[in-house]
Amino acid sequence: MTAIILAAGFSKRFGKEKLLMEIKNKPMILHIVDVVLSLGFAENILVYRNEEIKEIAANRNIKCAYNAMAAKGQSTSIRCGIRNSDPTDAYIFFTGDQPFINSEAVNRLMSAFKEGKGSIIVPRYEGHNGNPVIFSSEWKQELEMISGDTGGRKIIRSHPGKVYYVDIADTKIGMDIDTIEQYNLFK
Repeated sequence: MTAIILAAGFSKRFGKEKLLMEIKNKPMILHIVDVVLSLGFAENILVYRNEEIKEIAANRNIKCAYNAMAAKGQSTSIRCGIRNSDPTDAYIFFTGDQPFINSEAVNRLMSAFKEGKGSIIVPRYEGHNGNPVIFSSEWKQELEMISGDTGGRKIIRSHPGKVYYVDIADTKIGMDIDTIEQYNLFK
């Protein structure tokens, strides 16, 4: 399984590069990078736009892939990550602005995938779909065809019989930091 961290966004709602902001004395992006590296994936890729994010992450010995098309939406980061990956049985997509993701939650998702419960594994927080999401490599072609800022949502909605949901009780785990107000609650 290949882990792809999507970290090429523009932080428009936040107003500045949020992934560099510190939460508990550590840049936001490193929270997710460290969790990903602790889980033993076959390959770990960080898709970035900002050189500072690359420099911080590269110190953790993670493969970095530059997304020159980041302004065209999250789908370009998904495609960039896939293009820069080795052959794999599955992709797990993380977003860089979810600093509270933990290995226990991710292990539950990976277990559901390994047990064959679905070719798409989606965490649910209080009934709402979240991240990280696992897509079997059978979805590679469809993932490479998505566009805009929708991520894999269209694929998930179009193939409900292939999706398995894992309910995660602690909604903080799935929280993404989009605004200064959210950041100020947890810094």
